[in-house]
Amino acid sequence: MPPEELYVDSFSAEEVDWVEVGSSPYLHDSDDDYIRCAINNKYESAFGFPASGGSGTINSVKIRVEAMSSTIGVYAEVYVWDGSAWQLLGVTDTSDVYTWNEFDATAILNTWAKINGATLRFKCVRTSGTVYVRRATRKVDYTPVVVAAKAGLHPSKIIPLILNNQ
Repeated sequence: MPPEELYVDSFSAEEVDWVEVGSSPYLHDSDDDYIRCAINNKYESAFGFPASGGSGTINSVKIRVEAMSSTIGVYAEVYVWDGSAWQLLGVTDTSDVYTWNEFDATAILNTWAKINGATLRFKCVRTSGTVYVRRATRKVDYTPVVVAAKAGLHPSKIIPLILNNQ
């Protein structure tokens, strides 16, 4: 089964120190909507995702952010909410064209409740220039669990089977 990758679908405007351009939630799949910042140490949050349709064993969770910088002296710190605190995932590339940045959040978003409750926060870090963030996704690779009766077993002995390992 391919990983489930979902774009941001909500913006709660908890912190609004950046400039929002276009339509909320700004970081969905659009070339026209984005957020930008040219002031050091300013935050923008919280960007949420739709609930996952997944269940089973979580193999990996990636947060992907499409961003660019006007100069080498500016980038965004990317944070994810783990249910109790903001956790730093890393920083965006300083490319002057939009580039996808992928952050491993598997150790942080290690339950389905944390995956479904995850939101993003951005911090502008700069000495000069402007950072732009245009899209963000949450990509979950998982092994679904199937409940089935194995041949020859009594229906009361139904066991979970992992796909491809029947």
